[in-house]
Amino acid sequence: MLPMKSKLNIVIIGGGFAGLSAARQLRGSRYSVTLIDPSLHMEWLPNIHEILSGRKQGDELRLTRHSLLRRLGHRFLANRAMELTNTAVLLDNGMRVPFDACIVATGGVHNSFGVPGADRHALPMKSVAQCQAIARRLQRAALSPRDARVTIVGGGIEGVEALGEVLRAYGRRRQFEFSLVEAGTRLLPGKPASLDARIRSLTRSLPVSYHLGRPVAEVARDRIVLASGAVVPSDITIWSAGVAPNGFLLRSQLTSEPGQWAPVSGALQSTVRPNVFIIGDAADLREMGLAKQAYHAMDMGRCAASNVVNWLQHKPLQAYEPAAKPQVVTFGELETFVVFRDFALSSAALGPTKEAIYTLGLLQLSPPASTRELWASLDRLQRSARRVYLPALNPIKLWRKLPATQVLN
Repeated sequence: MLPMKSKLNIVIIGGGFAGLSAARQLRGSRYSVTLIDPSLHMEWLPNIHEILSGRKQGDELRLTRHSLLRRLGHRFLANRAMELTNTAVLLDNGMRVPFDACIVATGGVHNSFGVPGADRHALPMKSVAQCQAIARRLQRAALSPRDARVTIVGGGIEGVEALGEVLRAYGRRRQFEFSLVEAGTRLLPGKPASLDARIRSLTRSLPVSYHLGRPVAEVARDRIVLASGAVVPSDITIWSAGVAPNGFLLRSQLTSEPGQWAPVSGALQSTVRPNVFIIGDAADLREMGLAKQAYHAMDMGRCAASNVVNWLQHKPLQAYEPAAKPQVVTFGELETFVVFRDFALSSAALGPTKEAIYTLGLLQLSPPASTRELWASLDRLQRSARRVYLPALNPIKLWRKLPATQVLN
């Protein structure tokens, strides 16, 4: 009798959108799949800005990785991957996890760009816990009779959405003043230029000031100093600017310099290790002009998983072809933008769009497999219905909002 051949091992490092998408693609395969991530929960990051206003609490944005992987038939290790060799991943507990092929989806980390005082005095917003900490600071400020000066650093999607949520909750409170600082010359760099003017026009009657084209030189406890020497008073500084590569890439020699994203082929294969595929924010895809968005990460996860199987079976690899999907950018209760490549739709009536993406996305990632999970899904749905869908479907409000819909070039 011939001995049974053991399964080939596929290891996925990182359990965000890209890593979980790859894991789902590999469900039911003939390979042994292990996903490694130090956090027990996957977080729905595109909606964490809503925590700042209290629109979401945070728990509804988390999924348990262990249960997600178990239902896919995969193994989950709640450890930090420290380094990659040609055939194994070294973990923070000294464990060595062997692989025949590996998918790296380590994402990015908070980036303060070395600005003095930023790490000490500015509040990052890259996770549910960090946004909950910001929400508590804002709530305490609202209960105080003292003036509260809130500054958001970064005018990209994350910063604009954060400003919208802060204005939703505190924009009409007399003690609050708001500033947004962006190194670029306009809001939402890389998006249709008319979005900048539209956002600023929506806040004309609110206590908001914009400092564009002015990089931050220093952050102190009660102020921000700009590169021009100007000072912006700030009691609460929210840092939404920038993301840096995870140090795992450099330690594993997948990159050659600090601060570098990992180079990949058109099939998402590492250019230095053929049995490694790199996806999500970790991959350097600047030539494609791709924004670092969740839907791109999920598409990359599916492509890389298919290519890992092809590589193990000595079949040709498939090129990653990004789908042309619009982005939904919310600006609190004031406006929602559906952004295409060369134009955008702007309307407050589009508000439920992002909530629908969140609701359907969670169901896709984690379809209920038990009575308990079904009740959890129904609880999320009723929260969305109560806070978003039912108010949005008010016919009087809809009638008022629809004529204000604009096409921005």
